[in-house]
Amino acid sequence: MFERFTLGARHAVIGAQEEARELRHGWIGTEHVLLALLATPDAPGVATLTRLGVTAERGRAAVVAVGGGGAPLGDEDTEALKTFGIDLDEVRRRAEEAFGEGALDEPLESGRGKRFGVFRRGKQADGRLGHIPFAPRAKKALELSLREAIARKDGSIGTQHILLGLLRSDDQQTLAVFERLGLRPRAVREQVLADLRAAA
Repeated sequence: MFERFTLGARHAVIGAQEEARELRHGWIGTEHVLLALLATPDAPGVATLTRLGVTAERGRAAVVAVGGGGAPLGDEDTEALKTFGIDLDEVRRRAEEAFGEGALDEPLESGRGKRFGVFRRGKQADGRLGHIPFAPRAKKALELSLREAIARKDGSIGTQHILLGLLRSDDQQTLAVFERLGLRPRAVREQVLADLRAAA
């Protein structure tokens, strides 16, 4: 299916992985795909979101609010933990002393044989960053993008199709992000389709 993606759509899929990394998530979800799309505000379909006032910054804030990530503990949090005898600087120093610099910088990996995943560097032997898997909801949205392209009789899958696939998502995480952005997916979908018809 990936061979049918336009260059912009490919950049969005690759960008989703970078968004997940930046948020320190161990998966690529629909929220990461949305953030990658928002990085190109004039792209087909995405321009509708831009016109509706959805920016990359607003998108990131909504994703962090709904799913966490991105922001480290603040000074108030650090002080609150100190009242319980937990010194985060000392925890980090000891972890790095025992497991190497940056040991706490990667998200916890799950799965068999990864018992000490929180201390893994997240890099392969050749220095490349490790693979982040797509969550089932993101896979479903990408599959829906193919269906959108077929329904519109388009020969390739573009950013507009990915956005339309995201707007058809019915999982709680995706809906919560849209709600946080003040978007009603069905109404936005109709606006995207209208904008695409007008541009044709």
